[in-house]
Amino acid sequence: MATLRALLTTMHIPFNAAQLAAAFVAMTSNFFLNNALTFRDRRLVGIAALKGLLTFYLVCSVGTLANVGVAELVYLRDPSWWRAGIAGALMAAVFNYAVSSMLTWRKS
Repeated sequence: MATLRALLTTMHIPFNAAQLAAAFVAMTSNFFLNNALTFRDRRLVGIAALKGLLTFYLVCSVGTLANVGVAELVYLRDPSWWRAGIAGALMAAVFNYAVSSMLTWRKS
């Protein structure tokens, strides 16, 4: 949400592009938080972490498209950036967690 706000208010990027960039920042930080905390028993290191990050991006891209689409629909009806941003993020959160836990941090 901080990235979204910063992009909208300081760089004056259109909402849809700002939401996409903020989602990318969120995916990246979520990968590293999940790797360190949520899936610490299956922590990825070295080249496996890079492969995991790329897998995470691929898996989350579907959730990200849903995120941006839902956020844009909400924003068109109610131009409140934070409501639209939260709606999009919630849309993607459940999907991304479920799929990434099965694919990115699967037990070998």
